[in-house]
Amino acid sequence: MINMHVDLNIVDGDFVFNPSLSVEKLSAAKVIGQDVKHRIIESGLLVKLVKQRNINGIAPVITDLELEVEQDDRLKPGSILITYNSDNTLSIEAETKQYGLMKWAGA
Repeated sequence: MINMHVDLNIVDGDFVFNPSLSVEKLSAAKVIGQDVKHRIIESGLLVKLVKQRNINGIAPVITDLELEVEQDDRLKPGSILITYNSDNTLSIEAETKQYGLMKWAGA
């Protein structure tokens, strides 16, 4: 089987290298997860969450983030769930069309 989703591993805006100093690669659902993370960062919507403490201010931004993520055609529409955690991080769950459930947690 040919893996259709392969990408270089990027963490905090920099490549991740393996012990032989080659750039690590991601495959399958991890590529989609990385793309979702970058889509969220590049959307500019995270800035709206800064200093938000009231659920009435947070909920509309989370909905906007879910709609932004849902534009990825590798994800099943309506399966995206983004949760704003008490430690001010986001958790994302989405069903991929090819690999099943994907979970991601990050800042």
